[in-house]
Amino acid sequence: MIFNKIFNITFAFILLVFAIPILIIAGIILAIELKSWPVFEQERGLTLDKYLIKIYKLKTIKPQSAKITHTTEEDIFLKPGLRGNVTPFAQWLRKTGLDELPQLLNVIMGQMNLIGPRPLMLEDLETIKKVSPELYSIRGKFKCKPGISGIWQLFGNRAEGLIGMIALESLYERTRTFFFDLKLILYTTSVVIQAKNSDSIFYIEKQDQNRVKTIFDNSSNLKVTLNMPEGISKFIIEKVVKSEGKYTVEIPQDWWYVSDSYESVKKETSDLKILKIDKDSKKTGS
Repeated sequence: MIFNKIFNITFAFILLVFAIPILIIAGIILAIELKSWPVFEQERGLTLDKYLIKIYKLKTIKPQSAKITHTTEEDIFLKPGLRGNVTPFAQWLRKTGLDELPQLLNVIMGQMNLIGPRPLMLEDLETIKKVSPELYSIRGKFKCKPGISGIWQLFGNRAEGLIGMIALESLYERTRTFFFDLKLILYTTSVVIQAKNSDSIFYIEKQDQNRVKTIFDNSSNLKVTLNMPEGISKFIIEKVVKSEGKYTVEIPQDWWYVSDSYESVKKETSDLKILKIDKDSKKTGS
C-alpha cells in the first residue's frame, strides 16, 4: 500500500516535470482561443460521499456554452451536442487525453492514483444514484482511489453506458496489482501518442464485433467480453480462453450482485465463449 502510494506520487512528479512545457504552451493557446483562464477545477468523486476531490483540468469547452445536462445515463457518457463549442486544438487535447495532465497535481497530493476508476462529476453521480441505485452502491464499495487513466478509460465502450463501466471497474478492483498498473500506464502512453482517447464529445463507437460487451444472465452473473491486448487480459484473470482476440469472463455472483428487480440486458450471446472464474483463482492487489 505504502509502496503504491510512493510510486504514484514519485512517478506523477516526474511526469509533471516533463509535462510543464506542454502545459504552458497548451495554456497559452487555450487562453487565446477561449479568452479565459485555461485551467479549471471541478469537484468529482467515486460516489457523492466517497473520494470527493477537486480535480484540475485544462479547459476545452467555450465558457459561453450552454449548461451540460445530466438527467439521463446517456448524458453521462455521450455529449456530442457540445462539438461546436470545442476548438480544433482543444479537440486534439481531448483526443490525446492531455487535458487531464493537471490531475498529476491531484496524484502528487495523494488524492488520486495514476490508474483507477474514473472520478465522475457530482451531477453525473446524482443521476446514477437516481436511475441505477444498485450500480451506484457497487461503486461505493470500491477501495481503490480514482485514477487519471484506468481499465474503463482505456477499453470501455461508452455506448454501453453505466453497466459496462461498473463491470470493468469491478474487474480491476478484484485483480489489480502493481504490475497490472504498470501495464495500463504503458498502454495509456500509446493511447496518448495515437490520439485515441475515449472522449464523451468526440466518441465514435468502433464498428468491431470484438468490442467490450456486457451481458446479464438469469443467474445475476455478469458476462463481459474484453477486447484487450493479451498482455493486459492475463493480468485480469489467470487463465483465459483465446479466440480471435476475444476474451469473455463470467463474474461470479458473489463478486457482483444485481437485485432480482433489475432489468436484464438482452443481447445475442451465441458467439460468446464463457469462462467461469473460480473463487480460488481470485486475487486482489495491494
